[in-house]
Amino acid sequence: MEITENISQITNPELDLNSMTVLGIKLGDTKESIPTKLISEDPHGGWLHTTKGITIRISEEEPKKVIEFLLKPEILKELKITKERRIEKRFGKTISKEKKIGSTFYFYENQKIVVGWDNSDNEIFGIYIGDNVIKQTKIRISDFLDKFYEFKGMVPSPNEWNARSLKYNEPRFYRFKELESLIRAFEIGKDLHKDFQNRNFLNNRSIEDFQAILDDIKKYVDTSEFERERWKIEAHRLTNVNSFGMLIQSFMRFSEETRSLLKFNSGWLETGSVTSRYSIYKTQKLLDNIDLTELKEIETLLCKLLDPKDKVFTKSELIKNFGFPDVDFHSIDMENY
Repeated sequence: MEITENISQITNPELDLNSMTVLGIKLGDTKESIPTKLISEDPHGGWLHTTKGITIRISEEEPKKVIEFLLKPEILKELKITKERRIEKRFGKTISKEKKIGSTFYFYENQKIVVGWDNSDNEIFGIYIGDNVIKQTKIRISDFLDKFYEFKGMVPSPNEWNARSLKYNEPRFYRFKELESLIRAFEIGKDLHKDFQNRNFLNNRSIEDFQAILDDIKKYVDTSEFERERWKIEAHRLTNVNSFGMLIQSFMRFSEETRSLLKFNSGWLETGSVTSRYSIYKTQKLLDNIDLTELKEIETLLCKLLDPKDKVFTKSELIKNFGFPDVDFHSIDMENY
C-alpha cells in the first residue's frame, strides 16, 4: 500500500504500518535501500530530506534503518485540513494534544501517528508516522523540583506565591499554576509555601517513606566504628517523620543553593570586554569540574520522599485532572520578553 497514491489512507485507524510504503520505502528498510536520487540534501539529526515532500528518519544504531516518516504540507492538501478542529474530524478523537514551541501536537499513539499544527500560520505542518520522535510530555517528581527552582528564581518572595500577586505577569503566573497543580498531583499538599517550602508535606508521610534515607544512613554509619556505636543509641529515636525535619531542611537547602551556584553564569547574554569573558571562563571552568554525583543522590532521596509512589503523569492527565495550565511557555515567554 503506497501512501502517496492516496494520502487519505493515513486517517484510517486500521492502517497497517508494516504493510505501508512511502515512496516505495517501508519502516524497517535499511538506509542503503533508499534510492539516492530521492535525497535532496545531507542528513540533519538523523533525518534525510527528499524532493517529494517527505523526510525520513534513520535509526542511530547499526544497521541504520528507516524508523519514521514526516509527511509535509505539500503532500497533505487532499486531506483538506484547513482548520485545527478538522484534525480530530479526520483522524478521530486524540488521546492527547500538547502545545509546544508555537505548535500543537495531536497524539495517536495506537497508530504511531503524531499530527503537528502550526499555531502561528494556522495550518498543518506535518504528520509523523512510525517510531515517533515527538512524544507526550511525561512529568515526574524530579520535574517538579526543576520547575520549583526555576519559579523561585523568578519569584524569590513567598509572599508573592499566589495567583492574585502574579496574575499580571503571565510567565510567572502560569509557572505558579503548574506548581499548584503538581503539588496536588504528587500529594504534597495545596499550598506551595506552607506544604512544600516549609515542609508541612511531612505530616502526610509515614516512617516507611523514609526507608531509602534510613538505608543510606546505615551505609554511612558502617564506614566508622564510632558512628556504628552512636547509631545504636540514636536509631530508636527515629520513629516518626518529625525526627527527620532538620535533615530534610538541610537537603532541600543544599539542593537549591548548589543549583543556584551551577547557574552562576546563566545571566550573561553577551559581553564585549576581555575581563568579563575572562571572569566567565574562570568561574565556568570550576563549575564544569564539580562532581555532581552526591547532589544527584541527595535529590534522588528527596524525590523518593516527596513521591513515595514514584508516579508518572502525562501532561494531558495533569490538564484534565489537576488543572495544569494548557499553555505554550515558549510563546508566552517570547511575548513577554
